[in-house]
Amino acid sequence: MPLLDYNYNYNYNYNSLGGSGRSGDATRVRFDTDVYSRLVNTTPGNFVVPPPGSTGYPRFPGFWDPDLQAAMFLDDFLANTANWRVNYRAVATNGRTLPQNMTQGALNDQARFILQAGLEREDRFTEIINQDDGEGAMSYFIGMLRIDPGSNPATNLLMRVGRKVGEHVVMCLKGDFGSPRPSQLCPAIEPMIDPPRTPSFPAGHALQSYLIAYLLGYSLPRLPQQSLPPLPQAVPPPPPPPVLTPPAGLGPFPLGTPGLSTGSLFDLADRISFNRVVAGIHYQIDIDAGEAVAIACFLNLIQRPMIVALQAAVKTEFPQYA
Repeated sequence: MPLLDYNYNYNYNYNSLGGSGRSGDATRVRFDTDVYSRLVNTTPGNFVVPPPGSTGYPRFPGFWDPDLQAAMFLDDFLANTANWRVNYRAVATNGRTLPQNMTQGALNDQARFILQAGLEREDRFTEIINQDDGEGAMSYFIGMLRIDPGSNPATNLLMRVGRKVGEHVVMCLKGDFGSPRPSQLCPAIEPMIDPPRTPSFPAGHALQSYLIAYLLGYSLPRLPQQSLPPLPQAVPPPPPPPVLTPPAGLGPFPLGTPGLSTGSLFDLADRISFNRVVAGIHYQIDIDAGEAVAIACFLNLIQRPMIVALQAAVKTEFPQYA
């Protein structure tokens, strides 16, 4: 018998490397052999596939790699949200001055707050390290809801959509504003971790965390201790570019008013966000802007039929909270 001729089919993707956030079940690298395939009768006329069913051959399963499938929702959002970039720039700067444009006194207040928040580093050390990358922050939402990506594929995908859309939005805004990190302007601030090589304003962790919290919160309105304000009937149309004024009805932000949006999901979003201030890599104003943009982005997202359908699927996975 000849030696096995191994076909090294290395599946070096997140699933096979044991990533808990993805929907696959593989937990290790796999390699396959084609010995079994060589035994199949491939002579003409011999069928190696089953006959089609009454509706033809099946499509790929509806839930696939959630991080990659989320790109479809991002594409839908970008194609159907007019002037979102202009709109969200106005939302981020509504009542806020960019760090590079602050007076010395205002910037000093932001820096002092960071230094005072730094006193909590010891208590929050493990959280800050774990939440430094996006996957680590996501794991806290997964743990809070006891989500298993295999059993809760819709919920997992909805969170990934929030992360994907939020990442795209915040990186565009960061590039537009180009705000320096706190340690660039205040030598007294020693960051706990290396600051990301991206501009500071608005905060990405805040935008993505709050966007995920709102997407989940309005999908599962009966979560314990959660208080959700009524949603607006429609998202006001954005102003025509290049006007940078907040669209009517979005400010002040009723969804973000303290005491209205409460509960564990929003508490977690707040803690993840504030941990970035404690770590010395964000101003508090970055966090506030990130939350404001997350709300505006959420209001746009929930008008999309793809999101509405996904939220309905999430409800079926948590009937006790729907």
